[in-house]
Amino acid sequence: MSLQGRKKRVKRSGEREIVCNVYKFMKSESEVGITIPLTKVQKRVTEATCVSRRTLCRVLKEGENVETGVPMAFSTLRKLRPKVCTKRVLDNFDEAVLRRIVHNFYLTEKQRPTLKAVHSKMYESTGYGGGITSLRLVLRKMGFR
Repeated sequence: MSLQGRKKRVKRSGEREIVCNVYKFMKSESEVGITIPLTKVQKRVTEATCVSRRTLCRVLKEGENVETGVPMAFSTLRKLRPKVCTKRVLDNFDEAVLRRIVHNFYLTEKQRPTLKAVHSKMYESTGYGGGITSLRLVLRKMGFR
């Protein structure tokens, strides 16, 4: 394989670490000699890359899938970040308004408050931008059932 056909791209830290490990392995073999026989390919690769045998098997299987034409390329795990929903966060003033709206349904309107009705009143009075489900979560957090 010639170097001209390869696409140049920035290597990530994991790739850089593997390249460094392979270099150290090759350098030690050039100085000491071949420690692992050439016939034990998987053992040599795991030692050179400092990757477990199971990880190597998973990568090789994924490589076979790519070669056979499966549209999924090598997968990369993404870091899971906690999802922050700003529509569920109300300040003390808005919580007091919401509490007053719910209590007024019982006191002045003499009916049970529904989520839809509370949501419409909350939108009219404060311009609440969240949905009904977000409002339900806020009400649950405030202690309403």
